[in-house]
Amino acid sequence: MGCKSIFKRYYLAFVVFILAIFPLFTDSYNIGLLSRFLVFAVAALSLEMFWYSGVASFGHAVFFGLGSYAMGLTLKYLSIYLSVGSATLLGFLLAIIVPVAVGFLIGYFLFYGRVTGVYFGIVTMALSLICQKLVIASINFTGGLNGLSGYPRPRLGIPGLFEIEIKGDLVPYYLILIGLSIVFLLSKKVLRSPFGLMVQAIRNNEQRLETFGFNVPKGKVLILVISSAIGGLAGALYVPVGFITHDLLGISFSTQILVWVCVGGRGTLIGPILGTLVVNYLQVYLSGVMSDLWLLIIGIFFIAVIMFKPDGIMGFFPQQKRVNGIDQGK
Repeated sequence: MGCKSIFKRYYLAFVVFILAIFPLFTDSYNIGLLSRFLVFAVAALSLEMFWYSGVASFGHAVFFGLGSYAMGLTLKYLSIYLSVGSATLLGFLLAIIVPVAVGFLIGYFLFYGRVTGVYFGIVTMALSLICQKLVIASINFTGGLNGLSGYPRPRLGIPGLFEIEIKGDLVPYYLILIGLSIVFLLSKKVLRSPFGLMVQAIRNNEQRLETFGFNVPKGKVLILVISSAIGGLAGALYVPVGFITHDLLGISFSTQILVWVCVGGRGTLIGPILGTLVVNYLQVYLSGVMSDLWLLIIGIFFIAVIMFKPDGIMGFFPQQKRVNGIDQGK
């Protein structure tokens, strides 16, 4: 087996290894920066999982924001009665349950009501605005425009036996890296399953799929629920490395997630991760050297990708073919 074949087979392990040793060769600033970007990559994966069905969400940040607030509010108000470790575990659980419940309700009423396509995107955009306004209005509970503060740092471990505070640079970084790796592997497994084939068929021709007796709305609801769970988990992982604010639920952040997925390349799982890292590092660099023009340049870059390279970064690898939305070597 040649080196090229070995890399294709074990590329995920190779990438994880590089990311794992990254802190050995850099400072705390870059570790913190990459931690945030890897969390955003999980959010991009959550959108890609749903977009795989052929339906776009213009307010997908709402699941990320709900996960962040679920974790932060649990730590702030329930750590008074529970240990911080117990509150953290409960926070992770609620960060998945709350977005899943919202995703299920949206999917059930809209997909069974035959609302799809751009109309679904508009509804998710409206939901994002509503959730953002509710957070801002609930100033005594969520902190409003000032953001959520006053909660203890989350802790991992077995409550009552040992707990590790998620602080500093390395502990959050490796927690996020493990989370991203698990999400990637599970997403890959889901998309390669018979259910993944069904979702692909929904994207290609849902009318024909219905004639064969498949429940298309049920499939859409299920993939939205899976996507919501991933988005909520990303929001919870963001708490140790970022500030919880209403912007996490807003249209602006939803648009950024869309850009990351498009730049990286739809129809793949590695594409959204690459797109997230490239766009965010480009943003950091340009904002430092061109403080007045960096937003314009990012916008031009995105338009150029859509016009001239609609497959995104993954389009530069023609040797790769896409099977069930997963990059496979020929």
